[in-house]
This record gives sequence, structure tokens and C-alpha cells, in this order.
Amino acid sequence: MTFDVSTITFAGGVVSFAGGLVLLMNWLHDRAARAAFWWAAANCALGVGVTGLALHAALPAFASNVAAPLILDASVALAWVAARIFNRGSVKGYPLVAAAGALIAPPIFAAANADAHFVAALGAVISGCFYAAAAIEFWLAREENLRGRWPMIFLLGLEAVALFLAAVDFSSSPLSPPTPTIGWFGIIHFVGLVYAVGSAALPVMMLKERSEAKHKAIALIDPLTGLANRRAFMERAQRLFERNGGADAPVSLLAFDLDSFKRVNDAFGHPTGDDVLRIFANVLSKALRPADIAGRIGGEEFAAALPDCGSEVALAIARRICNAFQNDARFVNGQPVVATVSVGVAVASAPGSCFADTLASADRALYRAKDLGRNRVVLAESASRAADPSVVVRVA
Repeated sequence: MTFDVSTITFAGGVVSFAGGLVLLMNWLHDRAARAAFWWAAANCALGVGVTGLALHAALPAFASNVAAPLILDASVALAWVAARIFNRGSVKGYPLVAAAGALIAPPIFAAANADAHFVAALGAVISGCFYAAAAIEFWLAREENLRGRWPMIFLLGLEAVALFLAAVDFSSSPLSPPTPTIGWFGIIHFVGLVYAVGSAALPVMMLKERSEAKHKAIALIDPLTGLANRRAFMERAQRLFERNGGADAPVSLLAFDLDSFKRVNDAFGHPTGDDVLRIFANVLSKALRPADIAGRIGGEEFAAALPDCGSEVALAIARRICNAFQNDARFVNGQPVVATVSVGVAVASAPGSCFADTLASADRALYRAKDLGRNRVVLAESASRAADPSVVVRVA
């Protein structure tokens, strides 16, 4: 069985260029996705270079033998640059200098050595190294869970292997066999077409997935404090209760309300009030454990869910938060704000405990702390019978 190499190559070039245009449209729609621009440049250059090689019989010798290979080399480097920008956000200067040096190596060797087989093999090896480096970039950033990441690693690795095998083929056979049979080296000619399709589809898929994840994260984060917003906190705490609520794995809920916050805004201005909220969010984040969940549930109200945490530990954490906030918010922007916080604590220790009921208990304890004079920690009555007798703790 035989196939027409020029036709396969030309098809790959057209697909690559079309994919580059799709990526370019993606970038024009979202200019923040800089990687889309570089992928577009890489694919368009690949399409032009490959098409130039496929049309060698119809093009001038300079276009097919000089310009097309140079554009093809540039596309390989651009693919590596796109991979670095996608996974790291930027490319430093010295790797670009090294890439430029690698790209001009084949022309230098071509000038010094008339062996076209050697030059073609060298170019294939260098291109394969760039694709392998791009695959490594995606592998190093694998902590970001994207569905297209591993297929992209496979595709780049496959292209790299195909180019390495092509280098062997170039060094041991004529450069343009008219009708190669399908075999180990014949399959190499199909890899470029597969790469042309995948290198356009996979980046678009990953960029879209990343954008959706970003917007989803923004929708679940309070922009002022960086904590989870009300919706996100409620959803996560509910899942925590469904998984952990019970005597063997108690869950504690802490309800916070900054004392006399309206007075802070009226006396010192809303910018200072925002700074006070940020200070409390920072104190809360530092005081909690990695598995704990914290969120801003409205205005100056915050909450935290503490898995595997009984009443004594929850009270100790709440006291620590109160003390730290009182110290950190004593002076804000050089002004004597003296902000404090009241805390209500409730513990779900019975199997099947309801999140909503526990949160209501924490709220009632919080209101009691307010009624008793603010700046204190109060344990909900349902949990106080099994806890330390000092269910009301004055912080200062």
C-alpha cells in the first residue's frame, strides 16, 4: 500500500494554519490569554512552512528550500515559547537566546557542509528537542488539573519521537522518497497531520477550561478579603458535615461578627473599614488549620468550620483569633481603631447532625456574646453541658 507524501504534508499544513486562525480568534476574544497568541503564531508558521515544503515543485527554489525550512524552524520554537507562557506565564531572555542559537545552527552547518542529509537530520533533532521541551513544560505544571494536559504531553512527545526517527530516516535514505510504503518510518508522515489537529484543539480546550475555572473561582471568592464567599462557604461546610458530622468526628462552627463595625466606618471612613475586614480575614486564615474552612458570609460577619474539632479546641482557637485581631486592629493606618470581634461556637457531635441547625446554634451563641458586652467567645448551650464549665470567655 502506498500514499502520496506531498498530499498528506499539504493537508497537514492547511490544517495547522486553520488551527492557528482559530487560536488567533480565541486570543482576540480574550487578550489576557497570551498563550493563545503564541500558539496561533506557532500553528500559522507551521502551516506556512509545511505547505511551502509540500509545494516545492511549484514554488521558487528560495521559497521552498530556504524560506519554508526557516519558517518551520521558527514554528517549533514558537510552540515551545507558547508552552512556557501557558504554564509559567512568561519567558525569560536567556532561554530565547538559546533557542535562537539552536535555530541558526542548521543554516551554519549547511554553509559549512554540503551534505543535505546531515543538515536535514540536524534540523529534525533540534525540532524534536523543542517539542520534547514543550512536553516537559506541560508535565512540570501538572498540578493544574486540565483535561487536555496529558493528551497535549502525549502529542508533543509523539511529535518529538517522530522527528527523532525522521532524523534517522534522513541520514540513511533519500530526502524525498516518491511513494514510501506504510511501515515504521512511513507512519511518521501521519504524525504531523495528527499534531496539526491536536495542537489547535487541545490548547483551545485547555484555555477554555482554565478560563471557566478562573471565573468559577472568582464567583466563589469574596473579592475584598480573599476568603470564600457565603455561597462557597455554605456549600463546603455542608459537604463537610455530610462527611464528618458525628461523635467520632465532631465538627465545630465558629460565627464571627466584628463589634460596632458601623462606628468604625462612620468614625474612620469606609477605606479604613475595608482594611479592618482584611486584617480580620488575615488573622482568621493564619489561625485556622489547613483542613478548616473559612468564609465571609456578609458585611462584617464571618464563619469557620473546623473538622475533627471538639468544643475545647474550638474555644481555644476562637480565643486566639479574638486576641490576635484585637492586637492587629488596635491601630489601622495610624488611627486608634481598637476593633474587636465576638464569637459564637457550636459543636456538632451527634451522628447525622444538621449543618443548618449547628450554624443557627453558633449564631445564637454569637448574639449572646453581643448581649454580654461584645469582645468575647460564647459556647452554644447545646454543647456547653459537655464542655468546660467556662462557656463564656471575656477576651479583654
